[in-house]
Amino acid sequence: MELNKIHNIHFAGAGGVSMRTLAKFCLSCGMQVSGSDRQPSAALESLKSAGVHVFPPQEVAFIPECDAVVYSAAVPQSDAQLAAARAAHVPTLERKAFLGLVSRLFDHTLAVAGTHGKTTVTAMICAIFERAGFAFSGHIGGEVCGAENGGAVFRGREWLVSEACEYNRSFLTLAPFVTVVLNMQFDHPDCYRDYEDMKEAYQRLIKNTCVRGCAVCYEPLLPELDLSGRRVVTFGYSRSCDVFAEEITYADGKYSFYICKCGKRRLHVRLLTEGKHNVLNALAAYAAASECGATDADCAAALAAFPGVKGRYEHAGRAASGAEMVCDYAHHPGEIEAAVATAVQGCRGKVFVLFEPHTFSRTRALMKEFVAALSLADEAVILPTFKAREEYTPSGSGYDLYMHLKLSGGVRCSYARDYKAAAEAALRATHAGDIILILGAGEVRKTAEYM
Repeated sequence: MELNKIHNIHFAGAGGVSMRTLAKFCLSCGMQVSGSDRQPSAALESLKSAGVHVFPPQEVAFIPECDAVVYSAAVPQSDAQLAAARAAHVPTLERKAFLGLVSRLFDHTLAVAGTHGKTTVTAMICAIFERAGFAFSGHIGGEVCGAENGGAVFRGREWLVSEACEYNRSFLTLAPFVTVVLNMQFDHPDCYRDYEDMKEAYQRLIKNTCVRGCAVCYEPLLPELDLSGRRVVTFGYSRSCDVFAEEITYADGKYSFYICKCGKRRLHVRLLTEGKHNVLNALAAYAAASECGATDADCAAALAAFPGVKGRYEHAGRAASGAEMVCDYAHHPGEIEAAVATAVQGCRGKVFVLFEPHTFSRTRALMKEFVAALSLADEAVILPTFKAREEYTPSGSGYDLYMHLKLSGGVRCSYARDYKAAAEAALRATHAGDIILILGAGEVRKTAEYM
């Protein structure tokens, strides 16, 4: 299928951030764009404001007029609109296949992969490219704080800066010129057998990378991946890295540091975003952007002004108890560890976690890791698992996680049947000076509405 022959396109499951970005890109190309999702949301309203025709998910009369229907992984094959498209012989493409099609419109693709941090690093690189005046478009899996278009950027077709998601091997539809690998921790047990199976997918992504381009890789991953035949730029905390940080200091919740390249100090940065993990994120963004021709001055200015991504350690006001509320998308043990560590560093009192597990398969497969990560908090409330695309199972449920956490004895914990009950537990247990961390990738942010 050729993208320039598509004039009328529909997005099923358009409420997701990645799908919204693709829908807006199609609008920027002059296509007629429509969308639908299972539930009404502010996200759909933002698409409507941008010029997307929003239909109810059961509406199918318009489908035969479409040139293509794009659907997210969350949309079942039994979906009414997909069935109507097949009946009318309208081509259907999963989001990952469509992203691969879109990427062919650009001279080069810069892909950012990793279990954690890819949304933030993709957004950081886009900020640098915009500062540098590059002709690029950004496919970001989140919304940049304060951005008018939620972070979607369309400035030309020399570069596509894309978050490269490993779920269901989605990133293998891309053929990057530059590939960034931030980290690799086992995730998505619903589509990978184990860590080795997941690592093989990353290895294939490296093989898909243009031999004239390069791989930007977190240095500790070098023994894990075969990078032969590719130019490699490493980043990390060690002075043996091509890009590393020096004189890292912490003050008023923020990190400052020098970025060094090839052993020499190149720029000084003071981040607005909280958390030491963002030092590594900034190093990765600089390493990739400088390889694409961005100057040190543009990198320094863009990184220092970068406001962060919504839902990543995002301050959400104060609860009635006086405690500060912080929302974070963390739904993997590694992300929970980073969020709790950031809260502990900036907290005068205790860190109280409200956690909504995300998918039964992940919770079941990483149970020990979840228990260890949540035990870093002073107290935790566990909610029912947000099932997303899965059906309920007792194993991997929120209550299952709560029982394992309770038996471990590592942290005071309780179980809440819903968002209101979780909020009430937090209000009873917290005071001014405490931080309530609201963690999860589902709808757990709703707890803030009850506090």
